[in-house]
Amino acid sequence: PITQTPIQDAVKLLLSGKLTEEERAQGIDTEYPLEGLSLKGALLKDGILTLEFDDAKNKTVGGSCRVGILWFQIEATAKQFPEVRQVRFLPEEIFQP
Repeated sequence: PITQTPIQDAVKLLLSGKLTEEERAQGIDTEYPLEGLSLKGALLKDGILTLEFDDAKNKTVGGSCRVGILWFQIEATAKQFPEVRQVRFLPEEIFQP
């Protein structure tokens, strides 16, 4: 389907944690979904994508390794799009060990 917000839709799909059988067969795994985590908004300006999240249950905190994996999965998803050079997260406290 055609969408007006492909980057935002891709991040939301990642956050849903839904993988196809083909993806699972390829060994793809995800740390998502996280209860209470949602994407509130996305803004792309000058190659910088700012993603704003709501983490009502503080599920994005934890050890530095886990937080790094959560952060990287979102960044890698966003950087599939050539217009995204950098990803920022709001609030800034999100994805902190």
